[in-house]
Parts: sequence; structure tokens; C-alpha cells
Amino acid sequence: MSELDRVWQQARSDLIVATVTGDADLFLWEHSSRIARAACAIARLECVQILNPNPSAVTAAALYHDAGWVARFHSGEIDRCEILVRPPSETHREHGALMMENRLAELMPREAIRRASLAIRSMDQRGTDSVEGRIVFDADNLDEFGPLALWPAIRRGALDGKGIQAVIDTWQRRKEYQFWSARLNDSFHFEPVRKIAKKRLAIYEGIVQEVECHLSIADLESAVDAEAGAEDSRTMLHR
Repeated sequence: MSELDRVWQQARSDLIVATVTGDADLFLWEHSSRIARAACAIARLECVQILNPNPSAVTAAALYHDAGWVARFHSGEIDRCEILVRPPSETHREHGALMMENRLAELMPREAIRRASLAIRSMDQRGTDSVEGRIVFDADNLDEFGPLALWPAIRRGALDGKGIQAVIDTWQRRKEYQFWSARLNDSFHFEPVRKIAKKRLAIYEGIVQEVECHLSIADLESAVDAEAGAEDSRTMLHR
């Protein structure tokens, strides 16, 4: 098993929490592993390669960038269903970096751990000098653009006792206040990633419009009205 294989295996063990029935809640793990894959892809961009990122540090930082949720869950501060849904704590990145340092101390070179730790701690600083921090920052923000953003939105709504309409209302409100335009400008260091975010956002908008259509049964009513209109026309012709 390679060094990175062991890192992935350890992270999976650390980031999966148990439900009340003892089953595995994969929500945080799926998010973190997705960010890690995205970060590794971003690291291969030509405009990023010239900055000489450390591949192991990129992977470790991406896998553990949200590990602070696990610490809060195990301490009883939050419920399992609040992971990735409630606002993060002020020490969120610090706890994630500490967990990464402790869990991977025997699995990665010291320099890779140092750079991964710096990346996690600097993620909330958009102008960070850490190239690994910039990469994970972009990968994490990209995850908020597109259809994948529906799952945490639905999870948040379920936790707060809200329905599907709340997701649609939030989308419309954010669009009205130019929220997404601002996010596109502020959320990415690398232009190729911003372009992908724009494409994902357009897809997401189409899906939200379809959800709104189905929620209001507008498609069904349109079909019924069309059929009724056709029936009326046939009746008129028979007369």
C-alpha cells in the first residue's frame, strides 16, 4: 500500500461518524474525499504546477480541511446532522489541522505535514501564500456551485423543519441580491476553476427551475390545460 493510500484509509476512518443505530454517516467523508479529488485535479493545472505544490500536502489538507466537525461532534457540541450544516466554529481550521498532524504523523514526511497544516490553517485567508491552501480553498468553494449543493441544502432544511420551497426561496433571494456573482469573483484563485464554477452554476439554476416547476405542478397543469383545450377544439369541430 502506498503512502497516499494509507493517508486516504486513515482519513476515511477519522471522518466517518456513527448514526444512533451504529451505521456509518458518510456525509462528511463524501464531502472531504470529493474536495481531495478536486484539489488533486486543480493541482495538475498548468497555472498551478508552476507554483510547485506538494501533492501529498494537497491531499492531506483537502481530506482534513473540515475535520473540525468531528472534534465538535465527539465533544457533544453538535449533533451528527449538524455537521457541514451549521456555521463552523472559530477554531474549526485549527482543530482540523491538529487532527491531520496527529493522525498522519507516521504516514507522511514531516515537510508534507507542515505544508498541509499551513494550508488548512490559512484557508480562511484568501490571499494566503500557501499554494496548497489556495488549491484546497478553490476546491472547497467549487463544491458549493452546481447540483451537489442541493444535498446539504436539503439536509439543512430537514434539520430546521423546512420544506423544498425553502431551497427555492434561498436560491431566488441569492440571485436577486447578486450573491452568486460576488461568490464567483471572490471564491477562486485560479481562472480555470472559476470557469467550471460558472458552468456548474448554470446547471444548478436549471435544476432549481425544474424543482420549482414540479413543486408547483406547473408541468402537469400545462399538460391538463393543453388536453382540455384540444378536447374543446374537437367538440367545436363536431358541432
